[in-house]
Amino acid sequence: FSGFLFWERCCRLVPRRSRMGCDCCRDQSDILKLGGSAVDSAIAALLCTSVIHPQSMGVGGGSIFTIRDASGKVQIINARETVPKNFNPELLKKCTQSFQSLPGTEWIGVPGEVRAYEEVHRQYGKLPWASLFQPTIKMAREGIPLSGLIRTHSFVTQKPNKNCWCLPLVSHKNGKLLKEGDTLRFEKLADTLEVIAEKGADAFYTGEIARSLISDIKDAGGILSLEDLNSFEVSVTSAWKVPLGDFDMYIPPPPAGGATLSFILNTMRGYNLSSESLRGKQKTLTFHRYVETCKFANGLKKFLRDPRFGSERVCEHKTGFAMKMRALISSSQTYGPQHYNVTPYLDSWGTTHLSVLAEDGSAVSVTSTINHM
Repeated sequence: FSGFLFWERCCRLVPRRSRMGCDCCRDQSDILKLGGSAVDSAIAALLCTSVIHPQSMGVGGGSIFTIRDASGKVQIINARETVPKNFNPELLKKCTQSFQSLPGTEWIGVPGEVRAYEEVHRQYGKLPWASLFQPTIKMAREGIPLSGLIRTHSFVTQKPNKNCWCLPLVSHKNGKLLKEGDTLRFEKLADTLEVIAEKGADAFYTGEIARSLISDIKDAGGILSLEDLNSFEVSVTSAWKVPLGDFDMYIPPPPAGGATLSFILNTMRGYNLSSESLRGKQKTLTFHRYVETCKFANGLKKFLRDPRFGSERVCEHKTGFAMKMRALISSSQTYGPQHYNVTPYLDSWGTTHLSVLAEDGSAVSVTSTINHM
């Protein structure tokens, strides 16, 4: 399903604004044709997406990979951003006062994206590391048509002042802001990717790129340090196995959202759905129950924390838990937010997900995000 969503968004929706959107799919397919693994294909597609959809993901963010090898073994490689060593805990108090986005360099986390690529390629890659970067480097240098999607979700819609960091990126040489359809180039990103392609992930975390990154962040008032970058480690764990009738679903542990999905599926499974459930009045009832289940799932999301900090497994796939929540769902009415334990929360600003299935039976499901521009 998630794989279908990737192709649906990339190949059908984006090309209406820009044919460049299909390049990510083409990169993914070409890598497999060249003998690359599912992981090789995923890395190439993610790099491409960081240019096509820079508001959603990039090398400054983090990702979680769920990987199934040809033998059927599944493991999780988690490289979501981590908290800097000198993080000010007083900042968290602001979160209880407002559910608006809170901008500021103090919130910058330690990026894990490039370390994730390094680890998954080390374990599962077949093609040379540098070859996965070349199509995106070329695209970043040549540029892409600025789409309405990027304008809608990114800094381009803002009115930057003369000191704004983004002006060189979103302006013509004469200083006039780019408009939809103009060529958007990522020359600095291309330079960065070339260095990473040539020297590996260490170039991002310990080399000149790292020093420049930390210098820029500190000049802007941020707290990220070279020590933070140097000490970042990818987490490699087993997947949670969720039984769903005749099938098993493998999901990443919290803070990933797989536990929430397993709760939804197991709750709906208790209604003994069949083809008749999507016909006539039964169809209305089925969707009503699904929406109600999703409301409870939203109420549980706040409890999904990093297991290293005492995460409660409130969304476990136990049948008894789903049964208990199912008893709170009425077939004829809805309730207020308190019934579902839903509290105000920030709307999502975009996240990238893609799936790859290779001929040898191996598969990759990966979610990557920069959280907020």
